[in-house]
Amino acid sequence: MREVFSFWTGHPFDFELWVRTGYWVANGVSPYGVLPVVPGLSFADVYSSLGESTIGYLPFWPLILAGIYKVYVAVGFGNRFVYYFLLKQPIIIGDLLLGYTIFRYVRARRPETGEAMLSLWLLSPLTIIISSIWGMFDSLAMVCVVMALSVHRGTARSLWEALAIWIKSIPLIFAIPLAFSGSKSTRNLIISLALPAALSAAAVLLLGWPISSAIDTIESTATKGGQSLSVFGVLFFVSPFGQSSYPPLLLDALGLVWIPALLVATFFASRWFGFDTEKGLVQSLILCAAAFMLFKAQVNEQYSIYLLALILIDVGVWNPGRRRLYLAITTVVLVFLVVNNGFFIRFVSPIDPLAVFTESQLDSSLGSIRFDILFACSVAFAALNLAYIVALFRARRGAPQRTSPASS
Repeated sequence: MREVFSFWTGHPFDFELWVRTGYWVANGVSPYGVLPVVPGLSFADVYSSLGESTIGYLPFWPLILAGIYKVYVAVGFGNRFVYYFLLKQPIIIGDLLLGYTIFRYVRARRPETGEAMLSLWLLSPLTIIISSIWGMFDSLAMVCVVMALSVHRGTARSLWEALAIWIKSIPLIFAIPLAFSGSKSTRNLIISLALPAALSAAAVLLLGWPISSAIDTIESTATKGGQSLSVFGVLFFVSPFGQSSYPPLLLDALGLVWIPALLVATFFASRWFGFDTEKGLVQSLILCAAAFMLFKAQVNEQYSIYLLALILIDVGVWNPGRRRLYLAITTVVLVFLVVNNGFFIRFVSPIDPLAVFTESQLDSSLGSIRFDILFACSVAFAALNLAYIVALFRARRGAPQRTSPASS
């Protein structure tokens, strides 16, 4: 199912950026700067109106893309669709591996539900769209987080977490619970944070990429805001002018609120569940992910992968009664994704150069309906995250348990 969409679909912002990054990094250009159109390979030029086309990730992904481009040169026959197909392969493999690691984790603890959880992941329209159609690689990072949950030695767990952070920095939100889930917690935390930082610094220095540009582009992702699923994304929808109507200092401050919110969530996770049991650790990571989803200034659809994968483990092993919450969150994110991306029109940009123009025409004809739906999805997503936090609070360590028919 995923491969059917792999070679002819892609997001005109993100996937186009992968196309450019692979080519230019393979040809010795830093990914942390403006990356021009690649003749014969690029399929969209929306960045010309935005004035930017730079990647905001650690060097792992740019290096992977450069390697894929070199493979394409060797086997691609000059066909750009072969390049698109190759670019999608690590993304699709990561998505399938994430489903498999969830399955293995659940089956080892509750064998009768393992296959059901695997089916929920592999057949979910949301995961199929994000990986094989959009072309986002968050599942690769989340595979490493689930692997960290699956091992029991502190050093091995920290190494998996370090790899997750290096792939994409978002798993930083899980660093403290994973590091403090065993002995030598301080050493484990240092490993989790220092290893991806050292690997990134080494890559930047060895390849001669401008250090300041790399730092600036990576830092921008920490405070970036806008149209979003998070609570602060609501500010974008209620203002008739988006972010531009708010003072820049306020936007910068709001962009950093997720950091203290995450620390508070981590504190309560340690009090409510602790990090020393499998169940407590998974519940703690869910609480951290939910706090991140609520307070990050910009929560894109693919960020839901970090929350939904953990909830699927929770539902499969300990709390089957929360399956409706899992399905509700998935549905809300899916609706947001479909409406936010022009009802899939933009995803056919690789075969239709006018797709983005067609989408803008559709936006004009829909008027405010599209934004109303997106606003409703943002509110619903926030409410569902709060509902899951309430469910976690009610089931916290040492609290009286309320048994539902579904969970019994």
